[in-house]
Amino acid sequence: MSRLTPLIDDEGTRFALGVITDLAEKNNLSVYDATYLELAMRRMLPIASRDAGLNRAARLSGVETLL
Repeated sequence: MSRLTPLIDDEGTRFALGVITDLAEKNNLSVYDATYLELAMRRMLPIASRDAGLNRAARLSGVETLL
């Protein structure tokens, strides 16, 4: 039995055409990476990524990076 308790983020789709695309353009990220950044910002969670651009954007946005 898994000890993980996944949660579904139902709010993300509301931000897809606004906040997420703005983050992507501002930080030169793909919409895919900007989605992770927006979720981390909104939920006040750290990001663990090996992507230099995403980590840079996270730090600039005040999101803790784990790598």
